[in-house]
Amino acid sequence: MRFQERVINNEHKLTDLEDELVRYITQNKQIVSSTTIVDLASQFYTVPNTITRLAHKLGYSGYSEMKIELKREVGETSSLTVPQKEILLKNFELIDVEREKRVIQLFKQTNRINFFAIGQTAYAAKIIVDNFYAINNDKAFFHTYANEVRHKIEHSTNELFFFVSLSGEKEQILELARLTKEYSHTLISLTGLTNNSLARMADISLFCYSPEVTINNYNITDKTPLLIIMNSLLHAYSK
Repeated sequence: MRFQERVINNEHKLTDLEDELVRYITQNKQIVSSTTIVDLASQFYTVPNTITRLAHKLGYSGYSEMKIELKREVGETSSLTVPQKEILLKNFELIDVEREKRVIQLFKQTNRINFFAIGQTAYAAKIIVDNFYAINNDKAFFHTYANEVRHKIEHSTNELFFFVSLSGEKEQILELARLTKEYSHTLISLTGLTNNSLARMADISLFCYSPEVTINNYNITDKTPLLIIMNSLLHAYSK
């Protein structure tokens, strides 16, 4: 997983100082890839352990691995396609057990879990939501229409809203997300691994990795990645 993808997936764990470090590293990958941990720490008036903790939070074994991966990224040539196996493996890396636990706790505390997605994403998301019925058949519900979701937002109490959107920028979903926050409901999002509007609004943001693919102006982006993340959540909930 690339540095910026790791940052997006783990941003909720970072301190203000770590955010500053991330901004510097993002803008100076080549320099950092040849900078010692002591020198980097001194630039930020901190200690090497701070850099090591950041590397661990981002999923590296340590600063040395982070430097190696940054150097590799700098030397990469852009590619229009990503092998299917690599895409699937990246999604297994995105499964965050601690974040899943927080989501499951919210699931247990709420009266109802309201899932919503639109377009082709809705067909994929509903497959997993239907399996939630096996655990608790009166708690999880997949909404087909936006007006149903709006009514629930405006007239329900102690209910949770879970919105799925690969782009995280669909205006219909963003409008409902803003309304969800306005009515002080809990909002969980599952989006593609980008710094998108829906993820920024959510109380807890989950991510999958699925680069957009189009053929003859038709979107054929793989929906398997969101199934991987949702299925992991389902199994965590079943326990």
